[in-house]
Amino acid sequence: MRGVSTVSVSDGKHTVMTDGFFSRPDFFHLVLGVSPNESRINKALAAGKITSLDALLVAHSHHDHAMDVGVVAMKTGAIVIGTRSVANIALGSGLPASRTKTVLGGETIELGQFKVHVISSPHSANPVFPGEITSPLDTPSGIGKYKEGGNFSYLIEHPKGRVLVHASANYRPGMYAGMRADVVFLGVGLLGKQSDAFIRDYWREVVQTTGAKIVVPVHWDDFTVSLDRPLKPTGRLFDKVDEALAAVGKLATADGVEVRMLSQFQAVQIPAPQ
Repeated sequence: MRGVSTVSVSDGKHTVMTDGFFSRPDFFHLVLGVSPNESRINKALAAGKITSLDALLVAHSHHDHAMDVGVVAMKTGAIVIGTRSVANIALGSGLPASRTKTVLGGETIELGQFKVHVISSPHSANPVFPGEITSPLDTPSGIGKYKEGGNFSYLIEHPKGRVLVHASANYRPGMYAGMRADVVFLGVGLLGKQSDAFIRDYWREVVQTTGAKIVVPVHWDDFTVSLDRPLKPTGRLFDKVDEALAAVGKLATADGVEVRMLSQFQAVQIPAPQ
């Protein structure tokens, strides 16, 4: 786990990563325009012992998910998988088009022993910067240029276990019907601003339906803070992280689900499926 919803999954031979966002520009640069910070990317890859990646699986094209994808892909050999908007961010960083794969949702992509299921998933309620990125995005660009472009979750299946990375705190009824996961990386950004009923429905649709017994909250941290400092929650001016985590904790206790809070570069051992 590397902050926001950047998660790497490896079996020792092949590695996939969601998002790959490491630059984490501060508020000053968010106003002036943002671009990948190569020094921070290098430090994060080294800290995570990431030298190569088979794929970057990108949730959507807001800057806190997709800004670094082209640079990270060039450094690791990854292909970039996501929407057309995500591909245009990668192209703007100089990644060849042959190293991008545009998906619509519903695809299954095989990478070594991994099977990656691409699942169309709604962004959290009232997303900022809607729309698509229709041409390669030059940097630096204001964060408003990083339009959402559509959103995905990824179910990463392997003989040793199944991991669901559900980055945005929203759901579509029945979206995980018939799917199983051992671990869910559960987006909680802005969840604390939702009603109790919404939170219960969200938990049912993403955690109970998949049968996960370990939940790792993600997208709770202030992504303007560099990864060489400890993760800290997004401020209450923007979110209610404490309330979201309290609600998730109560639901987990009732269902016998373990909630693990991770710091950056901390690992989770994935259990074998039953």
